[in-house]
Amino acid sequence: MKISIVYLKLLCRGSEELITFGPKISFFHGRMSSGKSTIVEMINFCLGGRLVKTPAVSSEVLKAQLTVRLGDTEVLIERAISASNVEVSWEQDGHVFREVLPLQAGERAIIGDDVFNLSDFLLVRMGSAPMKVRKRKADEDSELHRLSFRDFYRFCYLDQPHLDSSLFALEQPIKAEKSKDVLKFVLGFQSDVLTQLQQELQEKRQEQRSLREAAKQIREFLNTYGFASEASIDGQVDEINGLTEKLEIERAAQEAPTEFVEDSLRSEAVRLAEAYQLKAAAIEDIRLRQEEQEALRSELITLKMKAARAASASKLLQGATFKACPCCGTSVTTKIPPGHCYLCKAETDSDDEGDMPSSAVEQDLSDRIDDLDISLRRLSNSLRNQSRSLSEIQAKRAEISHSIDSARQSVESQYLQRARRIESELGKLNERRRFLMHVRAMPADIEARMASADKLSADIAKIMRNISEEEEKFEKGRIHVKALEENFKSILRAIKFPEIGDTDGIHINTRTWLPYIYPEGNFDAAWTFYDVGSGGKAVLFKISYALAIHKTAAEQGLPIPQLLIVDSTMKNITPDINPLVFKNFYKELYRLLNAELIDWQCIIVDQTFSPFEGFKTGTFERKMVVDDPEHPPLISYYRGH
Repeated sequence: MKISIVYLKLLCRGSEELITFGPKISFFHGRMSSGKSTIVEMINFCLGGRLVKTPAVSSEVLKAQLTVRLGDTEVLIERAISASNVEVSWEQDGHVFREVLPLQAGERAIIGDDVFNLSDFLLVRMGSAPMKVRKRKADEDSELHRLSFRDFYRFCYLDQPHLDSSLFALEQPIKAEKSKDVLKFVLGFQSDVLTQLQQELQEKRQEQRSLREAAKQIREFLNTYGFASEASIDGQVDEINGLTEKLEIERAAQEAPTEFVEDSLRSEAVRLAEAYQLKAAAIEDIRLRQEEQEALRSELITLKMKAARAASASKLLQGATFKACPCCGTSVTTKIPPGHCYLCKAETDSDDEGDMPSSAVEQDLSDRIDDLDISLRRLSNSLRNQSRSLSEIQAKRAEISHSIDSARQSVESQYLQRARRIESELGKLNERRRFLMHVRAMPADIEARMASADKLSADIAKIMRNISEEEEKFEKGRIHVKALEENFKSILRAIKFPEIGDTDGIHINTRTWLPYIYPEGNFDAAWTFYDVGSGGKAVLFKISYALAIHKTAAEQGLPIPQLLIVDSTMKNITPDINPLVFKNFYKELYRLLNAELIDWQCIIVDQTFSPFEGFKTGTFERKMVVDDPEHPPLISYYRGH
């Protein structure tokens, strides 16, 4: 699992801090509160870890950007201080990709079929597919859970707080199982074939449990509601068929109503309709007569006005003569005989006794107009009476119509009620019949489910045999554990760990994965990490065990991230008081990084720098001191509060 840290950039409120790393080893040293530990803590944060909120980080850092090489791909990982997810960017086949990845896996894959979160992305990019192992090893029915990058990273990042108090969480009930699973996977006690078989076993058992549980529930349902046998169900179906047949006969015998009302109501409705038509015709005739007489009255009034104007004009112009034509002004010289009009020469004096004086004409017209007024008033009174009579007829027609409708609705309602009752009962019976036919198939379905479940028992037994055979192949795992024991002892001897001699034995318990020291082979005097007593010895014990795991992985080609980060290697150890321990530890560390761990990257944080030995290239060293411009702290401008 190739992984290498390239750059770390912190985006702060007052600056951007860029930290570079050597491809082989990087050593950050200096005084307290200069930000040394924050460097590796921010690496851990970008790789999905918890943020350590120091005063400087809480008040100044906004975002962290980590450039890391995973396999052959360089990836930029960005995470804001308050974010619960990360942004990853990388280039592949000439294309740049970017994704936002959660820290916890969801139900939907984000990249391809395997990447559900940041951990999966890191493992896939390092060339290892995400894996699952049984959650409870003693329980064969236990579900599988995921091994994450964080589980592997626990053996790569030795943080300062837990350096002398926890041996890779092997003492913690929940985390211990994950740590054990990682060691089993790395050392060859867990294979892809075994993982696949365990997953198949879990799926088969879950399928079998589901089939049997469904069969049990169906059987309980049938027994509870009286459907214990097909014969009892058939009896209920026959009963329903008999009731259905009776209802069908009743429906066929029911006739739709044809007569709704009595003859008296019908005759009265006809009589009122005829009376209504006659009355409406009479009203229309009166209106026509009104219109005719009103038109005649208007004409008579017009004639009366014309006659009055003619009499007035004649009287006004009587005796008038014209010396010139009123139209063209020509002199009138012709002598007009008496009794003729001066202009048209018509006779004006007539002795015809038949001519009526104009006053008589006007009086005659007035009399005629008065007669028409009397007639119009009579017609108006008649129209009002006829309209009132028509309204009364219409009201009676509406009353009769309402009675007819009520009678019709009553008859139809009784018919529809009977029809609806029959249809409703038929619907219920048909639905009940369909339900019973489904239920009738359930006993056979129970037998089919139980048969399928029994058939799965053979598949489960076969998978369990395959698991046993696969576990028997773990001879290589035992060889790897033996190599780990030897490497652990050789490292402890190389750093001159106190109280470790050539005759002392080391045994790793593959159930707890704790390494035990047997003084001169005395099993009764065995001790481990939690028995060392000294905090400084606990630090050296843990680092040596981690180095032994990585050395064994390098020698045997085992899968583990090729990265080792140690924060405060000399914690609880004073270099000037224990110079031999200081010297021997770094001598062995540098030797390993130039030999067995040649492909590994190592990042060290400590107060005192040990000069590099044996490296030609690939190293980086940085001293960090507050208020020292030549060796600035991590956040160059920060001086605390």
